[in-house]
Amino acid sequence: MKKILLILAAVFLVTGLSACKGGQEENKESPPISEKPNDNPKQTDGQDEDTPGESVDDPAKDRPNMKTDMIILEGMEESFQFTLHHSQALRFSTYIVDDMVVEEASSGEGDTMIVFANFAGKRNEDAKVQIFSKSEGANASIEEQAEFAREVVISNDFEIKQRSDNTQNRFDWSEVEFDISQKGSDYSILGTVSVFQHGDRVYYAIVQYPEEYEEGFIPRVVKMFDDIVWYETP
Repeated sequence: MKKILLILAAVFLVTGLSACKGGQEENKESPPISEKPNDNPKQTDGQDEDTPGESVDDPAKDRPNMKTDMIILEGMEESFQFTLHHSQALRFSTYIVDDMVVEEASSGEGDTMIVFANFAGKRNEDAKVQIFSKSEGANASIEEQAEFAREVVISNDFEIKQRSDNTQNRFDWSEVEFDISQKGSDYSILGTVSVFQHGDRVYYAIVQYPEEYEEGFIPRVVKMFDDIVWYETP
């Protein structure tokens, strides 16, 4: 239990997972990651340099820096601009739609990438997806990572919602998945936690959003995951 509490303390300094209580118009922001102690924040623009010794032919790195692509919103295809983002720590690249912003940070416990909604140029701390994995080489099982994710969301005042036995996973890549919610007098935040594995690393993704954002936010998140290309093993 002491180990879990220490891990939680480190992760929360990195992620600022706590939802901003209040309506969308208040949009209270947590302090920038760079102001939080014991972190190694990395602001990126999709132009990260290759790590020495890694192949320049790695398909995750040999991708256009920008692209135009389609997202289906409310049954209609819409065209968006995307920027390539390299997550060196999490070992993949993907495209981020231009009305979302991404930050990364690392601590001694693991690596985190957070993507926030930035619709109409207004960053919303309540609408985000956070991807976390323990540091490379620090193995965790699917069950351990799922339990860790449960501790994280509960400690941030989220409720884990019960699913029926025949409920299908929301995201195709999930190996373990559960839904979360947080409600106040004037706001409702929903979400899904997905636990998955690639190679010898296990990840969780916490997807959360104001209830009214669901139809616009979730397709952007799915597109981001669909566009992931994993780095080749050195």
